[in-house]
Amino acid sequence: MFVLEERRLSLTTNARIALVLASIHTGASNELFSEIAKQAQQSSNTLIVFPGGRLACQENQEHVRNAIYPLVNSENVDAVITWASSLGGAVSVDEVRQFLATMDPVPCVSIGMKREGSPSVSFDAYSGVQAVILHCIKEHNARKIAFLRGPQNHYSAIDRYRAYCDSLEQTGLLYEPRLVSSPYAWNEGAKAIAELLEQNHLLPGKDFDTLVCSSDLMLFDAGKFLEAKGYIIPDDLRIVGYNDSRESHLLRIPCTTARMPVIDLAKMSWNLVNNLLGDGASSCFDILLPSHPVIRRSCGCLYSLGNIEQARLKVGSKQQFLSWLVQSFEVKQTGQAQLKTLLAALEEDNQPEVLSLIENLSYQFFDRGGDPNLLSEALHWYSTFHAKTYMKQQLESDIRDIFLRQRDLIACEHAYALAQQAKVLNALKCELLGVRELEAIAEILKEHLPLLGLDEGYLVLHEDDQQSLFIGGYTPKDLLSDQQYFANQLLLPRKYLQRLVPGVYVTEPLFMDSQPLGYLVVHTALFDGSIMEELRTSLSSAIKGAFLLDAANRARQEAEEEQRARSEFFANVSEGLRLPLEGLLSLVAGRNDTLQQEVQKQVSTAQNLLDLSFSYTKEFSLKPQTLELSSLLRELSDSSAFVDSLPVVFADPDKLKQSLQIVCDHIRREGGSVRITTSVQREGLLLSFRSSLSAYNASVGKQDLSLALAQRILMMSKAMVLFEDDAILVRLPWPSFHGVASGSSERTAVYILSEGQSTVPQIFSSISGIRCIKASAFGNKNNIVQPESVLLYDGHRKAVDLQLVMHHMINHLQFSSLAVIAYDVPTGYASLATALTAVKEEGLAQGLLVLCGALDKTLLAKIGLSDTIAECTEKELSSMLAQQHVNLVISDVVDPKLYALIRKTYSVPIVLIAESWKDEDIHALSSIPNLLIAHRCVEESFEFLARLLALYYRQEVLPPLTGALVKRALVYLETHAKSPISRWQLAEHVNVSEDYLTRIFHKEIGLSPWEYLNRYRIHLAVILLKQSTLTINEIASQTGFQDQAYFCRVFRKIKGCAPSTMRMNS
Repeated sequence: MFVLEERRLSLTTNARIALVLASIHTGASNELFSEIAKQAQQSSNTLIVFPGGRLACQENQEHVRNAIYPLVNSENVDAVITWASSLGGAVSVDEVRQFLATMDPVPCVSIGMKREGSPSVSFDAYSGVQAVILHCIKEHNARKIAFLRGPQNHYSAIDRYRAYCDSLEQTGLLYEPRLVSSPYAWNEGAKAIAELLEQNHLLPGKDFDTLVCSSDLMLFDAGKFLEAKGYIIPDDLRIVGYNDSRESHLLRIPCTTARMPVIDLAKMSWNLVNNLLGDGASSCFDILLPSHPVIRRSCGCLYSLGNIEQARLKVGSKQQFLSWLVQSFEVKQTGQAQLKTLLAALEEDNQPEVLSLIENLSYQFFDRGGDPNLLSEALHWYSTFHAKTYMKQQLESDIRDIFLRQRDLIACEHAYALAQQAKVLNALKCELLGVRELEAIAEILKEHLPLLGLDEGYLVLHEDDQQSLFIGGYTPKDLLSDQQYFANQLLLPRKYLQRLVPGVYVTEPLFMDSQPLGYLVVHTALFDGSIMEELRTSLSSAIKGAFLLDAANRARQEAEEEQRARSEFFANVSEGLRLPLEGLLSLVAGRNDTLQQEVQKQVSTAQNLLDLSFSYTKEFSLKPQTLELSSLLRELSDSSAFVDSLPVVFADPDKLKQSLQIVCDHIRREGGSVRITTSVQREGLLLSFRSSLSAYNASVGKQDLSLALAQRILMMSKAMVLFEDDAILVRLPWPSFHGVASGSSERTAVYILSEGQSTVPQIFSSISGIRCIKASAFGNKNNIVQPESVLLYDGHRKAVDLQLVMHHMINHLQFSSLAVIAYDVPTGYASLATALTAVKEEGLAQGLLVLCGALDKTLLAKIGLSDTIAECTEKELSSMLAQQHVNLVISDVVDPKLYALIRKTYSVPIVLIAESWKDEDIHALSSIPNLLIAHRCVEESFEFLARLLALYYRQEVLPPLTGALVKRALVYLETHAKSPISRWQLAEHVNVSEDYLTRIFHKEIGLSPWEYLNRYRIHLAVILLKQSTLTINEIASQTGFQDQAYFCRVFRKIKGCAPSTMRMNS
């Protein structure tokens, strides 16, 4: 190995150096990228990273990343460092070498694989893997060793497999093919071990005692697979890996591995490439760095130094111990001085200084990702060989506590930093989701990315084989919005390429659905590849979405232009032909009747044909409204006997009349008169059109062009047209509250009985199997109206309880598909809901609903009272009652004296709503008649709003003495909401039976006590979600819920979202 002297010549100042590797967010790639980036940050050069994926790899569309590799050329960079071996896996080693040979002839240093004519830096994976295997054989008597192979075409993976084979041969162990897996990707350790267990039928611990994995990433995946099956490492089998990456610490015990010398790889390759830049004639020598085993517990060892005798040879003296600390902990010069001070303080029994130094050193160690097991081992050997008695008796436990505290502190700090990064990324993702134009992306990136340490960025999209398109970007000072095309071999337009400052830039490829979109170049002080990958994913999705939206807009514009041209053509043709046709009619006027009728027939047919053509254009639209057909059918029929009224349908009155007129005219042309009958069915209103002629055959007219127009209009109205032997049948669907319902004979017919009603009106006699539900019991467990039902409604009834039910169904989405057979409903309205809402209670619609205080009046719009509201202050309330006819007062002003004074003159119901209630308030208010109270948490409850509507329509409040029981129950629920509450406790508090309390509570408030309690608890939970950092489980516990799952179900039911969603949105 050659020792290189660092040198910085003037020729290397401000050079642009490329780092080419498959990724920067997985396995050892992240660490190598980070270490080379640190080297670049300390220099005056610019590092541009190109994580372009493995060559031709189809997994996760990785081959699409390759699109950025052509940017690694002499126009953009002055030299290249390439982790050549990372590019393989999907292609052969020779193909990787061919790719390296095609790169521009700029100075190049390759890592892991030789590029002809260039120096290389490699790591001895062979000896590292062999050392770990030999350790298992010699120290732990391993005899049956299984091996998980890495990617077939990966240069280093081949070396690691060769090390396994040679180790068996050197130790005389038999090579068994069934103990070796097929080649797998680095992240497919679970698949590899599954092959051994499930396909080769091997039993861990019996058929093999040791599992060697080609990488720590494979080790982690395979180890998790084994742990999930109940195997205990190392009791049942040993498991070892290679790389010493963070994955080796993620199983239940730390794993033995061999260390890839990533830091040395970064330093050597960086120094080599700078030497090449300084002296192009430098020798093309190669460097091989050793890989050392890292002994942990997964192989069966308790300590890396072995047993006590082996350790004594290595750290038995204090100088040996210090040397071991410096080497194992990779201590720099400044740290070595602190270590010597610590050892001296231990010798002098200076306990305060010892603890202070250990706090500082352990914090530094954990902060750079140090292995906590190494700290424990160092303490163990010091205590074993060098510690004084006081150290063993007093300090050792204190030191271990410091290790734990510092480790927790670093973990919390890192978790907080990650949470802050996630918050920024989530905000960025939310804004990117709303991107409609590519031009907006640069401004969004400038707003969010600097918070992640990405203070400069440039967005480029692929245009064609010759050009790229610069969309925009940002610098610390400016927002760049000058879109421009430039040659696609350049990384950026020349003016921006020349402005790149020293530091680290990452070129992230953007792609989606196997389609390369472009790339983002960012200047970064954050050397975390996983953040870059998240950014790439979100940005790619936003760009793809903008592309799709742009394509959709273009298609829509083209379709609209085509539709407009088509509409104009038919409109012009229609209007152009109508005048000549009307002229023909005028020419034959007063002539032969037969001739006149024939001409009229032909003109009508021509006009219908024009309308039929026009109906296929966008300009031909229906304007449906509530419609009652009895008068229209009398007008069309030659002989009919209809009931006084029919249920309303939802159709365009003019177009429906036109289509039904065509049907009647068709029958009359055959020589008979028209007879129309109707039938009210579950599926819809059936209209039967028959001829007086017994020989009439409706099927013959199917090809009639005029009937085709009628069918077209009726189909657009969701109606069904049938041709029977002697009749044309039209079935019009029933309306839903907000449109037209689908027809089905399977729908259950439901009739709502109002107070005092016990039978279904005769008008519904044609409907069988009607299920009756009392309005007062609507919504109870046994009285639920299914959305697939058909509702029977009689508009003659004006009962308040019925109106409450109708308001509830109109305003709830679950009833939007409900079919409604409705009699005596106002016609001419744009929906059935609008028509029903327009029906007011006679004599009460003029009364006001007075809001006193700061209440939200928009909530009352849900129950149709928004146009009756008047607002006032507490000082204006008395004069408002004196001057206006008031049906109801709702107030958030708690002033018992005010309401006692009002009650002496006015009997209007009063509802008081407050955030919290006190016993003294309840005592003062309980004696005031016609007054009820509630908490603000029920304002949004539709059941409570329905209760307000009932009060507005003069439904009575409970008598004062009975109402006082409910008021006392409310205060008890508020006071004990955070604790478990049983029915008997609540009933006992107010001195009544459980059933009686439930009945009067529901009658007074509109909710049961337990529904009310849940709403109050959820109200408390919302406050904690917005104002505290408690976990969801802690919030559930602190608001009276027994478990988190039930809390989440209740929360979602009441608030419409999960607790975590509300916390995120707040």
